[in-house]
Amino acid sequence: MGTLHWLIVIPFYFFGALSLLLALMVVARLLRLKVKANTLVMIAVTVSIVGVALPLVAGWAEIHDYSGRIMLLIGVVSFLLAAADTLLEPRLPLPLDQDLRAL
Repeated sequence: MGTLHWLIVIPFYFFGALSLLLALMVVARLLRLKVKANTLVMIAVTVSIVGVALPLVAGWAEIHDYSGRIMLLIGVVSFLLAAADTLLEPRLPLPLDQDLRAL
């Protein structure tokens, strides 16, 4: 990794965490879990970093495995999850909604 090619994983950290946060929010709404937004964000960021870095460090994946198709899939999934969360919010409000509005 002598070159800067490894920087390609930065969007995977960001969009992976975003998609996972949205998925956790949808699950929390459906299960009516009383969780704080900070808790979900910390879980999403930690899992995203481990999910991207662990395969690289362990040798299970190479940099070229992180392709644009996977990034596109993550983007599409995040838009679908955002739509689902937006539709569920009025019907299944949670305490984390106030946390998010305060931002």
